[in-house]
Amino acid sequence: MVEECAEVIVKINHPRVGGIFHYLVPDEMGKPLPGTKVSVPFGNRVVEGWIIGYSKPDPGINLREIAELDGSEPDFTEELLGLAHWMSSYYIHPLGEILNLISPPPKPKRPLKVSVPEKPQVHPNGIILTSEQQEALDKITKALGNRENSRFLLYGVTGSGKTEVYERAAEATLAAGRQVLYLVPEIALTPQMSALFKERFGEQVAVWHHRLAGREKYRTWEGIRNGEIGILIGTRSAVFAPFRSLGLIVIDEEHDPAYKQQQKPYYHARQVALWRARYNRAVIVLGSATPSLESYTSAAWGKTQLLKLTKRPPGRCLPKITLVDLRKEQQGGNFSFISEYLMGQIKLRLSRQEQVILFLNRRGFAPLVFCPVCGEALKCSNCSISLIYHQQTKELRCHYCNAARSLPRACPSCGSPRKLRFLGIGIQRVEKDLKQLLPGARILRLDFDTTRKKGSFLRILGSFSKGKADILLGTQMVTKGHDFPGVTLVGVLNADLSLHLPDYRSAEHTYQLLTQVSGRAGRGLKPGEVVVQTFYPEHYSIKSACQRGDYLVYLEEAQRRQSLGYPPFSELIRVRLSGKDEEDVLKLASCLAQEMKGILEPCQVVVLGPAPAPVYRVKGYYRYQIMLKGNCRRVRRKINDCLAVYRKSNSVIISIEVDPFGF
Repeated sequence: MVEECAEVIVKINHPRVGGIFHYLVPDEMGKPLPGTKVSVPFGNRVVEGWIIGYSKPDPGINLREIAELDGSEPDFTEELLGLAHWMSSYYIHPLGEILNLISPPPKPKRPLKVSVPEKPQVHPNGIILTSEQQEALDKITKALGNRENSRFLLYGVTGSGKTEVYERAAEATLAAGRQVLYLVPEIALTPQMSALFKERFGEQVAVWHHRLAGREKYRTWEGIRNGEIGILIGTRSAVFAPFRSLGLIVIDEEHDPAYKQQQKPYYHARQVALWRARYNRAVIVLGSATPSLESYTSAAWGKTQLLKLTKRPPGRCLPKITLVDLRKEQQGGNFSFISEYLMGQIKLRLSRQEQVILFLNRRGFAPLVFCPVCGEALKCSNCSISLIYHQQTKELRCHYCNAARSLPRACPSCGSPRKLRFLGIGIQRVEKDLKQLLPGARILRLDFDTTRKKGSFLRILGSFSKGKADILLGTQMVTKGHDFPGVTLVGVLNADLSLHLPDYRSAEHTYQLLTQVSGRAGRGLKPGEVVVQTFYPEHYSIKSACQRGDYLVYLEEAQRRQSLGYPPFSELIRVRLSGKDEEDVLKLASCLAQEMKGILEPCQVVVLGPAPAPVYRVKGYYRYQIMLKGNCRRVRRKINDCLAVYRKSNSVIISIEVDPFGF
């Protein structure tokens, strides 16, 4: 009779090695707990893996023994093992890659000095809550006291005091002896939030993100697992921390697309957090001034409790919003990137020694470089996308593969020596022109290119916060949660840039960006104004942001998506195939689509494609995609079984993204 053996997932990232392998456990090892890391013989080598359970293998298998235990205790708690299984099923992704994603950081060779923090003395800040804040807090703390899994959407206008509600909810959680996970969308926001929480809760607060040094990361991981750290503030990867007693999860700016992983496995931190909240019977609070349609609809359906903060605290008003039609500007002869009205308001604020934020969501100097003779635009040799000119480095750069080349003296297509032309305006061009238009103004630029060096993001924001600059010019980095009391004017130079992207969320995303950046104005005692420049003033997303008509944008978006069968009214799965040989990719994609149409009932799931991806060539790989739309959850196993055969191709890479973001 075949004895019970260890089920091992090996740590090998290969499409043909994604299943469970059985191994005998030597007598001297006893019966290691599931989640334990081991070394096992695999072929003619020894590889790492994890025990995930025990079962009897099929008869006739040639069984080998586990070679070694790696560590004295499991890498994963029972909860995290369960989470990995759920993620593997939900995201249709190999379990081994999920385990590798959530595995603990390497243990330092030198022993760590772990200092157990004393029980913190909470330092209230003396802020008196508004009636709306108090009502929201009462409902959250009641759920915390009942130790029940409750989901809240804290829907509060910008500057309404959501953070104060989070802090007091965290205080109640710690008092009950449980831990808090506080997620933020960007690494750059962790210093600001950790400073606020440490001022109140002391050394029980820790930070987690991928840029932490190895020893610090392991120390934090161990502190969370041992219950020594009470509050963890981090980006999306913090959702995998090994909490001992998780009581409260806060997802700040829950609408932000940064919570969606853009590399395999394509998980969404919000979905993972919801699973962990259910498992731990914890309270989860999704907070935003511009909730995602998914969260807004969940509240409308009664699955999530809605908490609203409709006003800023006494003495602070929402800013006035002025809409500028750029079509009329050009009809009047003004073809500048800045309208006469906005320029007048900037000069007025500078004369008053007040601060200004200008927002343009486009990197580089010019988004298009072309030949005036043949009209050919310069494109990346690896990707099907135009090169962006960056003036600081005097080079053309691809924003997909990051390949760079110098600006050629002659047209690469026709050989014309005539000077190449620039079309469109990037943020570097705006910076250059502003310095000429406003020679006395102190201008800082905040974008990906100015924040490459470690600490540069905080240095730029710190300088602006201390009043060492008059104008902060930035991409969407300036829209996220910053609090500058000196800012009385925000200018949106082109509200339309995100409106026409090949993404069904583009209108929602435009509304969120405009509303969020508008919220940076008037957060102090002086009133603020927002000037929104657009070529499409009648578009519902722009009108909604300017008129604060949140109901309008959500109603319009819900109707459109429901009629087209898009989330949250149905599920969407993107199967993307990529490879060096376009013919191979298209052939495999066609075969896969045909088979899926045969095994999936059209009344349940519609199979669309294959079609070229919106950016059909990236880093030399041709990309085609198949979209599955409908009730995909019920046919996950069928989809996975079908893909398993095609994933074994050596020349074509297949990736699956559930609820895809971007293009």
